[in-house]
Amino acid sequence: MTREQAILNFLDEMEEKGLHGVLLTLRGQTLAEGYYAPFAAERMHRLYSVSKSVVSLAVGMLADEGRLSLDDSIVRYFPEWVDENTSPLLREVTLRHMLTMSTCYDRAMYAPLRDEEWTKPFFYGRPTHPAGTLFHYDTSASQAMCALVERLTGEDILSFMQRRLFDKIGMDGPKRWLRDRAGTSQGGTGLLMTLRDLSRLANFCMSDGQGIVSEAYLHAATSRQIPSDERGAPEERYGYGYQFWRMCEGFSMYGLGGQMALCLPGEQLALCTTGDMMLSPVGVQPIYDAFFRHLAGIGALPSDRADDERLQERLRALRLAPLPGGSGMHRRVHIKMKESRLPMSALTLYPDRLVFCIDGQNWTLPCGTGEWREGVFPGTAQPCICSGGWESGNRYNMHGELWGDFVCPMELHLTINGSRAALRVCGALGECVPGWEGLAWGEVTTED
Repeated sequence: MTREQAILNFLDEMEEKGLHGVLLTLRGQTLAEGYYAPFAAERMHRLYSVSKSVVSLAVGMLADEGRLSLDDSIVRYFPEWVDENTSPLLREVTLRHMLTMSTCYDRAMYAPLRDEEWTKPFFYGRPTHPAGTLFHYDTSASQAMCALVERLTGEDILSFMQRRLFDKIGMDGPKRWLRDRAGTSQGGTGLLMTLRDLSRLANFCMSDGQGIVSEAYLHAATSRQIPSDERGAPEERYGYGYQFWRMCEGFSMYGLGGQMALCLPGEQLALCTTGDMMLSPVGVQPIYDAFFRHLAGIGALPSDRADDERLQERLRALRLAPLPGGSGMHRRVHIKMKESRLPMSALTLYPDRLVFCIDGQNWTLPCGTGEWREGVFPGTAQPCICSGGWESGNRYNMHGELWGDFVCPMELHLTINGSRAALRVCGALGECVPGWEGLAWGEVTTED
């Protein structure tokens, strides 16, 4: 077995699992880098909860400077949201509790679609248990810590981290950090950057901190601070650090849908991925499984020039699999909805596009047959890619992926039965495009 063959085996196992990019490094040197077209190296990717790990590093730098203590109560820093009605259980929550997801809450205290200010709800929630006793994944804790970083530094967290960390370790690609409607950066979920910069960050987190973050903090952040054995996914049961997950070996930064940095410090091995696995019933577990099955220990394997040529050819040929087109690919069908839990009142399918009628306005979504086409998701300014086709004479399938500020999937399935058509849309559009999940049916008024 060679290193290159091990990587090829990993790619084989991850075929059509929803990856968008993969970058593997050993002792800081790139062993493999590839992107599933139409995704590309220079494109920023939403990293979701990897943002939490970056917030942790910012908190660590401020703690190193004495500008805060991990044993400080969070309410100390937000007096405007504390009064005689503030629960004693909330008053006991420290920054350490927040870093380790052991707050007094059993869920996040804000609702992205409802709350304009995402930080404030943390201070008005109803506690469910004493802090420091249980692990509960609480994104509102990450949000409040991000707001604290911005309050103490007087700048947005991306500007702070760019100046204090990113520039110093060569993270020179484009970046963005989304904000809530009140203007605070989305600490638990809002970071966008390239896969290469994620890889540079992962390698930094396996270092001694390089004089930027103290070695003591970085070691504690990536070590097991609290058990998490009640979690459902196997690789989430090995404990949690300071906004970093532990694995059976090493640690990870883990974002929704496949935004991953799996790190083995003992080997100085880091696998970074981007992807869209939100609709997978097993989540991102296949990435963990394939990593430990094929890549852990790769440093002990020899290299082979012929195998490397095969690997490079494979990496250049990576493609996100489109839906195939069937025998009905040239059909045009118009459906007027009779009953709908979806936002459209009518839908017209063309060979190269779908047209949705929403509140009396037509929205065109380009859709490739056997290929991906770029467009803008109906009713939004969000870019997306779509592929679709007729599976049979009466069934049409479409798969779309948003790939801008949000990275999330949608699947549309249409079945025609005589003069009637039933439509099902499932997806994970959530916060960005509410209402696009459910059933509708209607009359086929035009078909040719």
